[in-house]
Amino acid sequence: MANILIADDDPGVVEVMAKILEKAGHVVSKSGSGAETFQALGIRPLDETAFLPDLIILDIMMPRSDGYTVGTMIRNNPRTRDIPILVVSALRELSRLFTATVPVQGFLTKPFVPQELLDRIAQILASRQASRA
Repeated sequence: MANILIADDDPGVVEVMAKILEKAGHVVSKSGSGAETFQALGIRPLDETAFLPDLIILDIMMPRSDGYTVGTMIRNNPRTRDIPILVVSALRELSRLFTATVPVQGFLTKPFVPQELLDRIAQILASRQASRA
């Protein structure tokens, strides 16, 4: 299974997603803001030894550094640019704008059913694995 970082400022949503993913065998890390996400990925402050996840689940609406800013920083950093990003947000109308400007591997609208989340993650991870082969 995969190591997944959930970046979302809603603790309830994070816990629900974490339980779904852990039950499916994934290892989950959590960050509640853009700053925590940057730190977890070793972007700010710079930490070349930071452990990198196999996938990032990213909310658009977060305090201070929103998902767009976080996604842009991830894509502009040589260490993190190839980590797949799944955007999860209640703001469906922003999905086209977001995905047109920040390369992400998928968008999932809240609320979602657990199987939808697991299927989307499986697709993204399978695609990444196939591209590495």
